[in-house]
Amino acid sequence: MKGLRNISITLFAGAAILVSCQENSEGEKQSEKNKKETKNEQKTSVNKPQSELTFAYYVQDSLATQFDFYREIDSILKAKEMRFQKELESRIRSYKKYEADIQKRMDNNEITGYQLDEIQETAMRKQQSIQQFEQQRGAQLQEESFKYQSALMNKIAEYGREFSEENEIDMLFFYQKGGQITYIHDAFNVTDRFIEFLNQKEEELTSGEFDEEMESVDEEKGLDGLGGMPQTQ
Repeated sequence: MKGLRNISITLFAGAAILVSCQENSEGEKQSEKNKKETKNEQKTSVNKPQSELTFAYYVQDSLATQFDFYREIDSILKAKEMRFQKELESRIRSYKKYEADIQKRMDNNEITGYQLDEIQETAMRKQQSIQQFEQQRGAQLQEESFKYQSALMNKIAEYGREFSEENEIDMLFFYQKGGQITYIHDAFNVTDRFIEFLNQKEEELTSGEFDEEMESVDEEKGLDGLGGMPQTQ
């Protein structure tokens, strides 16, 4: 019995040691697993931003139809372009009338040889005057349009920053067909709210802020002779 008891004690001790070894082994495995999980969590936490970015966009084409100040500037510039075209067409018609009158006089033998030289010089001066008006006034209008559009885009960018800060938007894009953004969900569309915000800036724009922006464009591009708000006369 004593021998059996000793064997039993020995077996129990061996079993206890085996269990202890297994527990230690499992503990080490669990410890290694915990270390790996902790490492992975640390790695993930490094790559993951502290907070999610907020994106939004507005449809750029909507500015031309809903942003009141934009429409006003566009209307004035189109009116200037139309007046230029009418003036150019009027000068061309006047010259053609002059040509027709000369041709009629020549057909009736009312023009002598020495008068023809003078008539040709006059016709050349009229042609040059028309060309000069078309080139100079056309270039002036193009420069003027670029100036107003640049100043307006600068103000829109400035107001876009203000709008984004007020609405906690991290990135504000503009969307247009054929642009760099192929698709974006409507949930990010803030067009109506942004245009409403822009229209609230009407008083600021007409009280001198836009003129100041125009002067800044002058200084940057070296433009001159086009200062102030466009006039409708």
